[in-house]
Amino acid sequence: MIEIIAISGSLRAASTNSALLAALAANAPDDCRVQVYDGLGRLPIFNPDDEGERTPPEAARLIEMITRADGVIVSCPEYAHGVPGGLKNAVDWLVSRDAAVGKPAMLAHASTRSLYARAALAEVMRTMSFAMYEERALE
Repeated sequence: MIEIIAISGSLRAASTNSALLAALAANAPDDCRVQVYDGLGRLPIFNPDDEGERTPPEAARLIEMITRADGVIVSCPEYAHGVPGGLKNAVDWLVSRDAAVGKPAMLAHASTRSLYARAALAEVMRTMSFAMYEERALE
């Protein structure tokens, strides 16, 4: 079974990005399970002093989910030509971990108006050593 973690960068209750990921999860092939991460709003602000034994439980949960997953799909809105702060914060919790290294990842977008966020997020994820499948982006 292929395990995919889907992360929405939006906290809005009626988020089209979250709806897109929910639709992907509901329509995944039988040999693929897409689990939508639901803890973005509970993640504390990243602080390098809180790593290791002091890693907050929600950050540890996210790190473990990404570590165990076969791949990651991220969908997010664009705020002020950038990545939403909550999503960037989630990625920051992976900074000193191996969870992202070589992990297949792709971006999905519910809007065509997220050109700046897409480029910024792809750059951050490449820097984190995700194996980005940019030619497979879902838009």
